[in-house]
Amino acid sequence: MRKKELRKIREESWAKIEPKLQVADIILSQEKSWLSRSIRDATNSYWSHVSIVFSVPDKHFSNTLVISAERSGIEIHRLQKYTNRLDFYDLGVKRIPGLSSKTRGMVLSYVLNNVDLPYDYGRLFGLFLGYLGTRFLGKKIYHPVCNEGAFICSAFIQKAFYNVLPENKKDSVVFKAKDINKFFLEEVTPADIARSKNCEWLYNEQP
Repeated sequence: MRKKELRKIREESWAKIEPKLQVADIILSQEKSWLSRSIRDATNSYWSHVSIVFSVPDKHFSNTLVISAERSGIEIHRLQKYTNRLDFYDLGVKRIPGLSSKTRGMVLSYVLNNVDLPYDYGRLFGLFLGYLGTRFLGKKIYHPVCNEGAFICSAFIQKAFYNVLPENKKDSVVFKAKDINKFFLEEVTPADIARSKNCEWLYNEQP
C-alpha cells in the first residue's frame, strides 16, 4: 500500500476516535524506525511506545496533549506530533475502566511532577539483555536497577497509575503479572499494556 493511501485510511479512522479521548487514556504507538522495530521484535508485539493523555480540547484550548518518556526525557507534546504523520506512526488507544475524575487528576499530577526527568537507557538495555537471556539461555541474565530518577515509557505509565491508588486497588491497574521480583513495575513493556485485561481497547486492537 502506498504511503498516501495508508495515511488517508489511518487519518479517516483516527478522526472517529480522537473526539472520544479522555484524560488518562493510554496511547500506544509504533513508528518506522530501527529502535521501534527492535523493541517490537524483542517483546513480540505490534507496539513499541506508550504515552498518556494529559488534556483534551475544551472551550479554552483546542489541542490534545500527551505526556511520555521520550529519548530525551519526560516530555509533553501535542498529539499532532503523531497524527500529522500517520504514514510514519500507527496508534492504538486503551482505557482503564471506572477511574474517577479524582483518580485521573492524581495520575496527571504524578506525570506532571516528573516532566523533564531523563529517559533510562540503562533499563532499556537491561530489558534487551533479559530478553536475550530468556530466548537463548532459558533464564534472565539481568535485572534492571531501580532508578527513581529516570523512566522508560511503559514503566512510566504503569507507575503513574499504580503509585496513586490505595493499596486495595493497586492490582486493578497492574499491566504485568506480579511476582516475587521487586522490579516488576520497572519491567512493564508496551506489549504488557497492549495485552493487559486491566485496560480496555478503544481503538486499533493489536497484541
